[in-house]
Amino acid sequence: MHRLKTLMSALALALLVAGAAFGQPSTGTANFSTYVAFGDSLTAGYSSSALVRTYQVNSYPALIYRQATAKTTGFEQPLISEPGISGLAVCNGPNPPAPCGILRLTVVNGALSPVPTPGRGVPVNLTLPRPYNNLAVPGQTLHDLLTQVTGGFADVVLRQQGFTQLQQGLSLKPTFVTLWIGNNDVLGAAASGIAIEGVTLTPVDQFQADYTAVVNAISATGAKMAIANIPDVTSIPFVTTIPRVVFNPQTLQPIPINGQTVPLIGPNGPLQPGDFVLLTASAELSQGRGIPAALGGSGLPLTDDVVLSKGEVATIQNFVTAYNQIIAKAASDKGAALVDMNANLKDLAANGIAVGGITFTSKFLTGGIFSYDGVHPTAFGYAYVANFFIDSINRQFGGGIPEVDLYPFVFGPLPTAAAAVNAGKASANRFTSFVFSEEARRSLLQTLSAPQWVIDGTKPPRKPRHPHG
Repeated sequence: MHRLKTLMSALALALLVAGAAFGQPSTGTANFSTYVAFGDSLTAGYSSSALVRTYQVNSYPALIYRQATAKTTGFEQPLISEPGISGLAVCNGPNPPAPCGILRLTVVNGALSPVPTPGRGVPVNLTLPRPYNNLAVPGQTLHDLLTQVTGGFADVVLRQQGFTQLQQGLSLKPTFVTLWIGNNDVLGAAASGIAIEGVTLTPVDQFQADYTAVVNAISATGAKMAIANIPDVTSIPFVTTIPRVVFNPQTLQPIPINGQTVPLIGPNGPLQPGDFVLLTASAELSQGRGIPAALGGSGLPLTDDVVLSKGEVATIQNFVTAYNQIIAKAASDKGAALVDMNANLKDLAANGIAVGGITFTSKFLTGGIFSYDGVHPTAFGYAYVANFFIDSINRQFGGGIPEVDLYPFVFGPLPTAAAAVNAGKASANRFTSFVFSEEARRSLLQTLSAPQWVIDGTKPPRKPRHPHG
C-alpha cells in the first residue's frame, strides 16, 4: 500500500509538472520575467510611417513575450490610439495640422499614392508609473540610444523623464533583453540618396565605441540578450521596386525598344547596372523626368536624391558589413543570441515565404510583408521577424519557445492593398501609376534620422558620388 501511495504521488507530481510545462513554454536558460526591448522604429512596431496601437500590439517584442511566457499582460508599450502618429515633425507640436496619421492608399491626380490619414493619435498609457518594457524610439540611431532624452518620438516613449532609452530600460533590472539598433545609421543614406560618412552614415569607429558601451551596460546587469544585425539596404522595396530602365507603369516590367531596354536618365547620364531608383522617384517619373524625350518624357534627368548609384550602394553595404562584424563580435563576447536579419531578409527577397497557400514576398504593396512606406513591416512582417528572434533564442539558450503561428496573420488586416492597386490602374498616369507623396517622403526620412537639410530639399547642389563600376 505504501509503495502504491508513493507511486501515485510520483505520478501526480509528474502530471502537475507536465501541466505546468504545457502552460509555460520552456525558455531554457533565458528568463523572461522582466523582458526589455531596445531599438528603433522596427522594434517599436512602426508601420506605414506611423506609430499606432494596431501594429504596436503585434510588435516583434510583444510577440516574443507572449510566446515565451504564455501571458497577454505584463509587457508594456507606449501605445498610440488610431490613426497613430507619423514621423512628420508637425505632428509632434500641440496643434498639428491634419493629416498626421498612418499612411493610407488613395488615388491622387490619377495615380495611386500613400498619404497620411487625417488626424493624430494620442498616447493611451502615458501615465504608467514605470518605464515601458518596449522602449524603442522611432528615429533613433545607436548614439541616440545612449544620449537622447527628449525630442520627437522620444517624448512619447521616454516621457521627458530626463533619462535615455538605455537608462530607463536598465532601471527595470531586466532578466532578458533584445537589442536591434543601428538601422538608422545607414537607412537615412539609402532613403535619401545621400551616402556621406559622418552625415548620413555613422563612422565605424563611433559605431563600435557606442555598441560596445551599450552591450557592456546590459551585460553588467546579468541579463541575457538576443541581438540582431543590420539588413542590406537592397533587401527593402523602397530601394528595389522601381526598375532603372523605362518600364510599363502597370506591371513595372521593362519596355524593350527594338529588342533593347532603355535606361532611365540619372543625374550622371543613363543609369547603369547596379544603380537603384528609389520609390520617391515615382513623383518625378510622373512628370516625365528620367524618361528620354524620344519616348515622350521630358528628357530631364532624375535628381540626385532619388537615385543610388552603384558606388553609393557599395559604400552603404561596406558600412553595413562593418557594423555587422561589430555586432557579431559583441554577441560572441557576451554569449548573446545573434539574429542574422541581413541573411534572413536576403533570403526573403530571393525566395519569399509560403503560408496557408499564399506566397509572401518583399515586393512593394502586393508582397504582404512590407507596409506602405516600403521600409517597415506589416503585422505579418513583424510576426515573421519575431520567429527569427525566437529561433535564435532557442538555439542559444536551449529553449523550446514556440514560433508565432503565422496563419492568423495571413487573413488579418494586412495592408497588401490589392484592391487599391487595381483601382489605381484604372486611372493611371502615363509614366507611373504610383506616386510616393511628398508627405510620405518627409515622414519616412524623419523616421530614418535623415538630416533636416535632406528632408527639406535644401542640400548642397553637389554631393560626393562614386564612379560607376
